Amino acid sequence: MKTSIKQSFEQKNEPETTRPKKQEIPLLTVEGLTKMFPVTGGFLARMTGAGKEYVHAVDGISFEIHPGEIFCLVGESGCGKTTTARILAGLETPTSGRFKWKGEEVTHAELKPKIGDIKSQIVFQNPYSSLNPRMKLGDAVLHPLIIHNRVENETTRKILDKMKTAEISLAITYFLAILFAVLVYLPVANGSISLGGLGAISKSWIYIIIAIALILFGTINYVRLGQKKNRHADPKVLQMFEEIGLHPPEQYYHKFPHEISGGERQRVAIARAISLEPKLLIADEPTSMLDVSLRAGILDLFSTLRENHDLAILFITHDLATARHFGDRVGVMYVGKLVELGDVNTVFDSPLHPYTSALIDAIPIPVPGVREYDLPEGDVADAVHPPSGCRFHPRCKYAQDICSKEEPILTEIKKNHWVACHFPLSK
Repeated sequence: MKTSIKQSFEQKNEPETTRPKKQEIPLLTVEGLTKMFPVTGGFLARMTGAGKEYVHAVDGISFEIHPGEIFCLVGESGCGKTTTARILAGLETPTSGRFKWKGEEVTHAELKPKIGDIKSQIVFQNPYSSLNPRMKLGDAVLHPLIIHNRVENETTRKILDKMKTAEISLAITYFLAILFAVLVYLPVANGSISLGGLGAISKSWIYIIIAIALILFGTINYVRLGQKKNRHADPKVLQMFEEIGLHPPEQYYHKFPHEISGGERQRVAIARAISLEPKLLIADEPTSMLDVSLRAGILDLFSTLRENHDLAILFITHDLATARHFGDRVGVMYVGKLVELGDVNTVFDSPLHPYTSALIDAIPIPVPGVREYDLPEGDVADAVHPPSGCRFHPRCKYAQDICSKEEPILTEIKKNHWVACHFPLSK
């Protein structure tokens, strides 16, 4: 006996009045986004160009993200979710596609974060590799502010300027020390000066003493400034640590990533992403590397940041339960294609695409034997040689002849509910 999806999920506690209203002009509009990765062949294949093949990572998808909205992109591993996120974050160059930011058409280069123009920032999946292990947590969050000239505290700016001057002075000092060493070595090497003679005392040893003095002076000055920097904590970074739930923030500022837990690392990565005040936050499976007990806290943090910073969030996940609980709208991807799009409650309560229905049926429930799982057979389609027509048709029990010949177009079947299927499921 199959249970209703309503019995598998708890209804959201958030009242409908707090959900963001769709505005006339979306924050980001993506049209026909495509990304093909070339398949690397052997030497002869590369030289002749024969049989060049491509991975259809993202293949002509279109969607909108509205201001203050949480838009979830779900699907199996390898369906193109992360590639889409990396393109929107400026980390990958699309093969083709059009973009609009607040209704105005922009190029992909204009969509990338630049000094003075921060549209989006990304939170990566693995907090153990997204933070520099040699950089303290406070410096990791302060670093983007330094790059984009947004350090507001006067004391912090003075310390950073002195550290920069000290680094340049230390480099010059080492160069002069090497030069003096050469001036000592050459006369001794060609025999014109003996180390035991008066000339050595008057020339060679003077050079050596000057070189040692320069190195000691430069090193001591640099270490002294470094110690002063380590005693200082930027107020804005402390404020962000407080906001993301690291208490007390002063104890975290000078710690290294290996000294804190995975959940705390992800909070630092989130603080670094919001430090530049982007309008779009791209979260690429930010909870998949965390313990289940920590995921709810990170999701609550995202919701709080959305309210406090007026953020739109593109949330990448393969966990449909998380998307149902956390998102406002959801897009379902399969082998580079967007197969269904709509409000989370509408999509989960009455899915129109057989693949979406299969994903929902695959979600386990805590009562064994209550649900009969009706999952599609076969393997996920090959992204290098995708099937003709509908890419899901080899696994779909509702497929007919037209499904293998003609590719379905994403069509609005119901209000704000889109599906790419020739025979969408009835309510």
